[in-house]
Amino acid sequence: MVYNFLTCEGFGTVTGWIAGGDCLKIRIGFILLFFLMAICRKWGAEEIGIDFSLLFSLVLGLFGYGLVAILFGSFKVAFVVGLIGGLVGGYGAGLMGLGSSEGGDDYG
Repeated sequence: MVYNFLTCEGFGTVTGWIAGGDCLKIRIGFILLFFLMAICRKWGAEEIGIDFSLLFSLVLGLFGYGLVAILFGSFKVAFVVGLIGGLVGGYGAGLMGLGSSEGGDDYG
């Protein structure tokens, strides 16, 4: 079964246009994951002096989160996969020199 977090098909009952339950959790999870990656960039990388690529972090983290959310419909599993993917993508790309945490407007 494939879950659709845009229309909430596959998650159970939907009351009107408001999402409920797991569908709402998955939608909010995208926002939480974005802010966690931004915090990891600022406090986890810049303060220590390690390079961190926010671009690769968001691409791997949000893509992995969305893929697992569509396939399994589980917020917890998707969030863990997205968080691990985001951290590996951000720090991994930073260590390879593909992105830097230096600069004000450079998000790559």
